[in-house]
Amino acid sequence: MANTQFWNDRYRADEYIYGTAPNDFLARAALEHVPDPPAELIDLGAGEGRTAVFFATRGYDVRALDASSVGLRKANQLAASRGVSIETAEHDLTRWTPDVQVDAVLCSFLHFSPDDRPRLYRMMQQAVRPGGVVIAEWFRPEQITGGYDSGGPPDLDLMITAEELRAHFPDRGLLHCADANPTLDEGAHHRGPAATVRLVWRKKD
Repeated sequence: MANTQFWNDRYRADEYIYGTAPNDFLARAALEHVPDPPAELIDLGAGEGRTAVFFATRGYDVRALDASSVGLRKANQLAASRGVSIETAEHDLTRWTPDVQVDAVLCSFLHFSPDDRPRLYRMMQQAVRPGGVVIAEWFRPEQITGGYDSGGPPDLDLMITAEELRAHFPDRGLLHCADANPTLDEGAHHRGPAATVRLVWRKKD
């Protein structure tokens, strides 16, 4: 189950704690792999809306899903300040079942327990129509074991490996699945060198 109270408390800060710029990898990968606007996107674990609003300003039809009502309220406020609108929906994403298929599912730093992740991976694949893509970035175990202090959960069990992703996303759709070492600049909680894993997967049928 999603830790809704934790995230509501965190997002009650006046500032946008992860900034208002999109996740850099998602923004760049979408330019290469997602159809032009008005393609339909789902941002999973959208939080305060930084990535969802970025794509809305570029003409995409965006649905922002998150367990935090506080985060989604700030997402709508950010969208309004940029002169766009997004569709928001409050969901426990450990139990979410998509009711539509879209052109792309985006996800950045949505960390679940090992028991919850296989279902999440299946739902991400289910949510894209044939030809659609899943684009995501997570912290990997080296974020903890390598001594990085740029954010992420403190529990190794919540970290993601490329091997795990390859086991759950069919190989014939994998366009990119690799470790990365970006320097994050995402508000106060994601700042500095980091150890991440990145995925781009296209649904073939």
